[in-house]
Amino acid sequence: ATAGPDLESVLAAKGAGAVEFSAESGQTVLHMDIGGGTSNLALIEDGHITATGCLNVGGRLLKFDNDGTITYISPVLQGIFEGNVGQKPTLSQLETLADTLASALEMAAGLREKTELFPHLWTRECGPMWSSVPRDVVISFSGGVADCIETSHPDFAFGDLGPILGRAIKRSRLCQGQYRLGTETIRATVIGAGC
Repeated sequence: ATAGPDLESVLAAKGAGAVEFSAESGQTVLHMDIGGGTSNLALIEDGHITATGCLNVGGRLLKFDNDGTITYISPVLQGIFEGNVGQKPTLSQLETLADTLASALEMAAGLREKTELFPHLWTRECGPMWSSVPRDVVISFSGGVADCIETSHPDFAFGDLGPILGRAIKRSRLCQGQYRLGTETIRATVIGAGC
């Protein structure tokens, strides 16, 4: 994180093997490193990173104690989530929030039309928002929340929204075609990036 969002996006994409996969396969890859507070994004074409970005989407935007009571709410959730510290939200409320955050990632991938949510969650330090993603992009994931996409964990296993957000991403359009977790390709059908 000290490197800044753009360099962090580059490092994550290279470290997860997304750049190498793009170079070897000739496919365009959108790498998403989904961590605690942000999702660092790198668009890779023919093994070259052509754009980077960052969204305030991550597992630790909400923190909980052992029984699911909120202990922290990130300021970026203002206007998106109506809960308060000290409350115990329902699973339905948390799944709705997670689906909303996953939809912002879909917008970044060109799989959903952008709404006011996208600029609200775009990290300002990254500079201008990108406008389009090529069709037939392969989505690649890394980061703590990515570990919750294919592996099911109890809702509050890590004291944050990570497991619930991971399940929301798994249900989203991001995981409907070919996608990768680290160096493993999960499915073989390529996503068409149309809305």
